[in-house]
Amino acid sequence: MPLRNLKKPVFIGVGMFLVLTALTQFLVYFWYQSARYTEIQRLSNQANAKKERVHITLTNTLSSIRTLAFIVEEHGIPNDFDRIAEKLLKVNPLVDAIELLQGGVITHVYPVNGNEAAIGYNVLSDTIRHRGALIALRRKDFFFAGPVKLKQGGIAVIGRQPIFINGKFWGFAAVLIKLSGFVKATGIDADSNPDFRYQLSRVHPDGYEEFFLPAPAIPNEGDFVTIEVPNTEWKLYVTSLNQNGIYHHALVLCTLGLLFSTVVGIFSWYTAAQPEKLERLVDRRTSQLTMEKELSDSIINSLPGIIYIYDKDRKFFRWNRNFESVSGYTSEEVKDMHPLDFFEGEDKELLRNKIETVFQKGQADVEAYFYTRNKEKIIYYFNGNVAQFDGNTYLIGMGIDISKRVAAEKDIQNLNARLQATIERLQARNNDLQQFSYVVSHNLRNPIARILGLASIFGDDINENKVVVEKIAEATAQLDDTVKDISTIVSARNVTEKYEYISFSDEWKNVRNTLKDEIDQSKAVISVDFSEAPGITSARSYINNMLYNLVSNAIKFRTPGVPAVISVKTKIHKHGICIIVEDNGIGIDLAKNGTKIFGLYKRFGPESIPGKGIGLCLTKNQVESLHGKIEVTSTPGKGSTFTIYLPTA
Repeated sequence: MPLRNLKKPVFIGVGMFLVLTALTQFLVYFWYQSARYTEIQRLSNQANAKKERVHITLTNTLSSIRTLAFIVEEHGIPNDFDRIAEKLLKVNPLVDAIELLQGGVITHVYPVNGNEAAIGYNVLSDTIRHRGALIALRRKDFFFAGPVKLKQGGIAVIGRQPIFINGKFWGFAAVLIKLSGFVKATGIDADSNPDFRYQLSRVHPDGYEEFFLPAPAIPNEGDFVTIEVPNTEWKLYVTSLNQNGIYHHALVLCTLGLLFSTVVGIFSWYTAAQPEKLERLVDRRTSQLTMEKELSDSIINSLPGIIYIYDKDRKFFRWNRNFESVSGYTSEEVKDMHPLDFFEGEDKELLRNKIETVFQKGQADVEAYFYTRNKEKIIYYFNGNVAQFDGNTYLIGMGIDISKRVAAEKDIQNLNARLQATIERLQARNNDLQQFSYVVSHNLRNPIARILGLASIFGDDINENKVVVEKIAEATAQLDDTVKDISTIVSARNVTEKYEYISFSDEWKNVRNTLKDEIDQSKAVISVDFSEAPGITSARSYINNMLYNLVSNAIKFRTPGVPAVISVKTKIHKHGICIIVEDNGIGIDLAKNGTKIFGLYKRFGPESIPGKGIGLCLTKNQVESLHGKIEVTSTPGKGSTFTIYLPTA
């Protein structure tokens, strides 16, 4: 559309917007100024009211100090100062303390309790707190100073009346009003009037302004009224909580004005632009009709994978360029082909059924191998849906190459297998850590506690010290045994020696010689059979320790009064070699102790049988370090069978 046809609607819309914006913003500004003036007037009235209340509150306390000053001027310091002060306090409950200062030194104070630190304090020598006293002396009249931090603690307002005897300065009569009580009595606290906030300040001798109320120090300029309180060094700031409300209302009105101007401007532009819009709509519709076929072709050709459309007679109607590129067939060839021509074997029958499903039920999908002109097969995911147009039924399908996904799934399966093996190893390590934690918390703590306790009673008595040293040595030996046991168990996880071929018969001879005394004393009958698996390539010391621990346990935990019968044999299994040690001993209650049997310092026999309970734990760690596993079956009173599975190197 020509540019000149657009100018008139835009000009009308913008003009209406600018005129209404100027008008609405002027009205908002006028309302804001009026509201501000009203609020400032309200602040001024409130400030004067509070000034008057502060002045009245302070004036009410003057009777106390002027009465005391009169007594001193006429009769000197009264002997019954406390009684007089007590009466004055009853008359003026706002006053917290009354003082007499001779010169500048506080000589009398009532009540004394809590104000002891003030007695003897020279106010005039304090360059920080003496300003109010000097002003009162210079004016020869009462003056309220503060709020100041008191020598005895706390913050208070101090009123002083100078005393002159025979025309010479004698001292001051003073009253102390705690800041919290003063604020509440004058009504300038936050709770007295929720519509206003107050701030009390004084100019510090160092030049800066000091604030005392729990509110912002100084409100924003223009949002407050300041009043100077007579006979004090104070400024009272009064601000209103309605200020923000005025700002917010003005902002809302500005926004509504802009919104109204915008809506009217847009409506004006829209109304003026309707003829031009109708002309543009006709042009756009004409252009769309000419571009539809090009657009549909562009969409189909830009989609990933292969796109195809065929009818119920299995005649191809449309397809994208990627279909030709992947299959290797030309457009003319595809037009005369059947959809099943791109599949072979079982996949062809599978696709036939899926196509029927789509035309019957409306949708189906399948994974199958797509065969190209060169007989290359590519795994694809196909999805088909029914569509109706031009009075005919068509199948619209898409195929996505999932070769990478299939390969990735195989990689994930392999990774999961490795991950599962890692998890099993980590679980074993976690069990070890739990056992070691138990040992550290139980088997190490006791000897250490004994050593610390014994060391604490080591003194000057030689005989007693000798006993203490012996007991410390015993506890140290116990601690050393535990540390050695832990070191043995931990080292079993790390195979450091070289693998070599080990004959079970030869290794059994070494174990039998080591256990000769135990075998002879117990009259144990031991049978061995290594015929099925005579040897293994592994760590010699580990194999020796496994045979030793299992046979030694079988001898120790034999049934009293019954000769020990022990069988040691090896067998072949699908992943390696088994070592089986079977006995007729006292057995183990696996239902009760099955999860603890290979734990460190775990014993399941009578206390009379010697041992520390590390043999089976060490054996299990050594078996697992060789990538094997150990199992046990046992019946109390009938015996146990331990089976070790070891992989071949």
